[in-house]
Amino acid sequence: MVRRSTDDRPVRPVIRGRHSLSSLAIAGIGLLLILGGRSAVLALQERHATIVTTPGAGPLTPSKLKSAAASLIETATAPGGGGLTFEVVQTSTMVAKPGGPKIEIPDPSDRLKSLGFADTYEQGTLIERGAVTPDGFWMEMREGPTGDAAPDWNAPYAYGALVRDGTTYRNDGEGWYETDDPPGIGLDPKTASLLPSLLRNSKSPVDKGSELVGDISTRKIQAEGVLADVPGIVSVDGASFTEIKGPVDFAFDDAGRLVKLHVLARNMNMTDFDLLVDTVITFAYPAVSEPLPPPEPRYTQTSPLVKP
Repeated sequence: MVRRSTDDRPVRPVIRGRHSLSSLAIAGIGLLLILGGRSAVLALQERHATIVTTPGAGPLTPSKLKSAAASLIETATAPGGGGLTFEVVQTSTMVAKPGGPKIEIPDPSDRLKSLGFADTYEQGTLIERGAVTPDGFWMEMREGPTGDAAPDWNAPYAYGALVRDGTTYRNDGEGWYETDDPPGIGLDPKTASLLPSLLRNSKSPVDKGSELVGDISTRKIQAEGVLADVPGIVSVDGASFTEIKGPVDFAFDDAGRLVKLHVLARNMNMTDFDLLVDTVITFAYPAVSEPLPPPEPRYTQTSPLVKP
């Protein structure tokens, strides 16, 4: 949340408490001050498994390629399939509105001090990895890197979600407990289940050449996505304050499988500034899915932590 003074001067961003996703993204992350515009797209290394025989990405029209990729996801996550694994990098950047106040940049060594004002301010990055399998869903979320550094999966743990044996669990860092409200950025259990719908329902697809995803040369397509098919792209409960900005980017490997999804969205909770949320998700398709982890250790306190 960013406040504004009564005399219309810009004020520094307010950093929320421990259980805010924004604070987790900022915690331990150095300042990145951007004086000019830059793309928020981040490169993400992808684990690539053996491909299966399919019509391939090359000869298909954009619409047919999207449809074929949707069917491959359904096959992978159906009984007997190998599932899919995913990695998410999500970066949030505050941007001054045209004609609006500049953003005051807090000194990372002393939040009561200021480093001046700028048009943009990168709040921080979160990372998430996990799997969607015939048996359920699992993910872990951690603090992300600074700038263009690679994700560090040993970074401080933030949240986890698990769906297995018909029960949903979450972990806020102190153990697993049952819930109807799992966390997530980019992909949560519901959003993951809608990936085939996102592929099939996205409109006006056009080819955008090739793109290197990790060490894989892919075919890139842009299409108009619908928020109802990616409700958790900003956060698991964020559809009511999310606006998709521009077309959605899809990248497909030679087997016709979706290997990258890129969505730029706006978090509409801010009023004085725009908060742009750039989410890049990469996918891999193992031949055999790994067993889902058990919900251990269990949360043992009197009551579970309150969801942020």
